[in-house]
Amino acid sequence: MQETREHGVDRVLQEIVAGTAAVIGDDFFAALVRHLARALGVRWSFVSEFTPGRDRVRTLAFCADGELLENEEYALDGTPCQEVLAGETRLYTHDVAKLFPREPDLAEMGAEGYLAMPLTNLQGEVIGHLAIIDDKPFFGEPRELSVFEVFASRVAAELERRTAQLALRRSEARVRGILNGATDAIITIDGERRVTMFNRSAEQAFGCSATWAQGQPFDRFLSKRFRHLLDKYLSGPPGARDAQARKVWAPEGISAKRADGSEFPAELTISEAQLEGECLVTVILRDLNERQAAAGQLRQLMLEMDSLKEELRQQYGKVEVVSASPKMHDLLAQVERVAATDATVLLTGETGVGKELIARTLHDRSRRRERTLVKLNCAALPAELIESELFGHEKGAFSGAAARRIGRFELADGGSLFLDEVGELTLSAQAKLLRVLQDQEFERVGGTQPIRTDARVIAATNRNLAAMVGNGTFREDLYFRLNVFPIHIPPLRERPQDIPVLAQRFLNESARKLGKPIKGIDPKSLARLQAYGWPGNVRELQNLIERSAILADHPVVEIADSLLGAARAEPARHARCSLKDAERAHILAILNETQWAIEGPGGAAALLGLAPSTLRSKMIRLGIRRAE
Repeated sequence: MQETREHGVDRVLQEIVAGTAAVIGDDFFAALVRHLARALGVRWSFVSEFTPGRDRVRTLAFCADGELLENEEYALDGTPCQEVLAGETRLYTHDVAKLFPREPDLAEMGAEGYLAMPLTNLQGEVIGHLAIIDDKPFFGEPRELSVFEVFASRVAAELERRTAQLALRRSEARVRGILNGATDAIITIDGERRVTMFNRSAEQAFGCSATWAQGQPFDRFLSKRFRHLLDKYLSGPPGARDAQARKVWAPEGISAKRADGSEFPAELTISEAQLEGECLVTVILRDLNERQAAAGQLRQLMLEMDSLKEELRQQYGKVEVVSASPKMHDLLAQVERVAATDATVLLTGETGVGKELIARTLHDRSRRRERTLVKLNCAALPAELIESELFGHEKGAFSGAAARRIGRFELADGGSLFLDEVGELTLSAQAKLLRVLQDQEFERVGGTQPIRTDARVIAATNRNLAAMVGNGTFREDLYFRLNVFPIHIPPLRERPQDIPVLAQRFLNESARKLGKPIKGIDPKSLARLQAYGWPGNVRELQNLIERSAILADHPVVEIADSLLGAARAEPARHARCSLKDAERAHILAILNETQWAIEGPGGAAALLGLAPSTLRSKMIRLGIRRAE
């Protein structure tokens, strides 16, 4: 670890962050151990997890002399890892091989120094460990240990996310296993009465493969009486049928058709289930006794899968609007009003102001919140693919269209569709989008049949669509269709009240992810944040706070001048703020510097050359309040 001390902890952080920032899962573990070993100048580094019995561990990534080795599993007894996985950080500066003679691998490696930290989940349970080993002694300087601790926390978070996703995949695999292992034919159909799921027993019963059956009209498998029964069942509006009252069982007198047209007698049930907000009609041709057991097990696994998905969403995807700004409070009042309607909403504002967050808030407060919010960044796809993404395509519609694809408007039926960067749409896609907004119907690329949709559109852009209409790059009629209820999200420089609350929120999130005891931001640093122009808005603030938290050595974070860039010295040029805004920002900076002490020799009033009563009047007039 001598090389690390010579080049500094900042270089170590930069190298490891740069090497691991863009990867997750198994790729993250591999990238981390490689960059950790290289940055700290050690020969071996590895990440491990407990096996189910908790008496052994398996490596998730093992780096030796810059090369990744095959992962292996080993017993804990007699190894230095045993105490680490009991919850203790262990540093052996030298002679680790001699201290643990029962571990022959250490002697073979010529190991001298050993450092390992336990990885804990959100419940405080040890789930694995991160370790480095070298054939030279360690010195264990506190700053080096703190760097190691930062990345041990990141690894723990990634390992827990990986564990949750593996559990979800196992649950999905078990559902597929139940369906394909059932002795009865199980088929699900969509709103167009086309087959969406066809298990193995259905393949045998109907004499065709699931690949062929999926997407076929289900009516081709029905006798006249079977079709009449299904028509009667589906006569009510989707989602309005009571599951118990509308379950149909036909123990006899019904026949179904095989793919070759021959008929066979069938005992069947028809039922409806809600899965993640979607109505699925299921037809089961089976023995009644076996059906009850299979259906009960299937429902339980569906609930388990939904629970795991919700757990992932809450832990890794939960968002909410945090603001102390009167402008944002007025904006949220507009969101509350329009959310109760189906009106098209156009969100405008600079890059990074939080347009997607406002779209999510609007959807979550609408009557569509139980259905999906489907998102599409119109600038992220080439022009030739955007229409396929929006409207779907038929098999063979263009080169590479090997199968039918469902578009975003179909996925968002009954929910909301968020079109980010809508100003980037081609004129052809604009024309088709206009038709959907006017008629609530569209055709897939390569298709001829109109498809109805009940998707509520929320569009967003950082461009001036009115100016684009003037120069002919955006359709005027589409602009007026999108601009039914415009909401402009102000840039961060126009709502300085939000900077302290947002910064603290981002700091709390970073502290939790990193596992560091960070409490707050230095008042002088906070004053600099409020004086800065924030060209990147909330996204730039979030990134800056996260970097500062990684570099922090104390509970109170100091924001380095270099992180704000050269623009911090020229807030007025970047902010282009009014005299009132400049006065407000200056008073806020002084108040933060004095920790909101107004009176006295060192108070804000004295520093500003004002009487305390005058300063209080200005604070009321400018809407300055201390954040809780």
